[in-house]
This record gives sequence, structure tokens and C-alpha cells, in this order.
Amino acid sequence: MQTLHRTIWIISALAIAGMTVLFATQPGSAVAVGETKRFTTADRSIAIDHPANWKPRSRSVQAVETEVEFNPSHDAFLSVDANLQGSLMADMLKSANSENSRIASMVPGGEALNPHQLSPLEHLHAVRAAHMKDLPAEYPGFTDGETAREQVAGHEALVSNCTWMSAGLFGGQPMVGRRVTILSGDHEVSVVYGCPRAKQKDYLPVFDRMLRSLALDVPGGPQ
Repeated sequence: MQTLHRTIWIISALAIAGMTVLFATQPGSAVAVGETKRFTTADRSIAIDHPANWKPRSRSVQAVETEVEFNPSHDAFLSVDANLQGSLMADMLKSANSENSRIASMVPGGEALNPHQLSPLEHLHAVRAAHMKDLPAEYPGFTDGETAREQVAGHEALVSNCTWMSAGLFGGQPMVGRRVTILSGDHEVSVVYGCPRAKQKDYLPVFDRMLRSLALDVPGGPQ
């Protein structure tokens, strides 16, 4: 009888473990997209349209950084981060590039010594990619894809397709998304969004529309 009980227990344990692995590696169900609603942060640095049933979460740190995030499911997200630090770095890069160009112009043929000097926007975009690669717990196997120059929220922006694996106890699943870098006045703005590859037709078009609706430094009083 003991042998029978032990056999049944082992089979049950294996079945539970198998179901746990199965459910842990399945993409979450797509959340229905309702009517569109406008959200503006309290400091009015970020405004964005979103499905009304996708609740925004925002935080602000003493006018230094403001972040808005949407999580329509446990494995899909869109985040917008506006921070002062990146803008200060961009200002320093502009000064350094200007000084380097001045020195190069004083040397015969000096302009040809550095034919492609990274712009502040390009530099910040590359820094963001390196940062995401250094977060293996959040973006395992992060890889950048094609990058394009676009206009986002009335500013020049760099938009890169990217892929990674979702983190999971029993192994992740392929994720796809995009990351965007914008320089807006006193802020660097970073947008990142992604979802399981199996759900990209459900989520990416919605995230793309949200990106196109983005506005920065919105005029007006408190809402």
C-alpha cells in the first residue's frame, strides 16, 4: 500500500510541476482595448492617449524625473520616462562636440579625422541600449534591431526595434518591442514597450498609436 501511495504522490507531483511549467511559459491573455482616454501627469511633462481600461501608473521625483507606465497584462507594458539627467548629459556632449569641431577646424584636414561624430541624441540612445543589456534580470538576451529617425511629440527621435526573453522561473518566451529616445527641452525622454512575440499583433499596433499620441511639456494649469 505504501508503494502505491508513493507512486500516486510522485505522479501527482510531476503533473503539478508540468502544469506549472506550461502556464508559466504561456503568454498572457490579451486585454480588450476599450475607448481611448487622455492621461496627463500632475507636472504636465507627459500626456498620452491610452485605452480607458488600461490604468496608468505614474511617479515623479522632485521635477527631476517623471515616469508613466501601463501594464495591460503581466507580460506586456509601455513606459515613458522623462528625466533631467539625460538632458544635462546632452548639453555636455553638445559643448564637447562644438569644442572638438573648433579644434579640428584649426588643423589642415582636421574635419576628416572624425567623419561621423555621434550627436547627443545618438549617444543617449546608445547609452540606453547598453543600460538595458546590463539588466539581464529584466531584459535577458536584449538585442537591438533596426533604428530609424522619426518625429515623436514634435521632436526628432530615434526608434529601435528590439527583442529579448521574458524572465521566468522555468525559462522565458521571446519578447518583441520598441525603444525610443527623444530630447525635449530640459528633458531626455525614453519610451520602451514590448509584449510576447505571440501577442505582437494584439499589442504593438496599440502601443504604436499611444506613441504617436505622446505630448511633452503640455501647457495649461493642473487638471
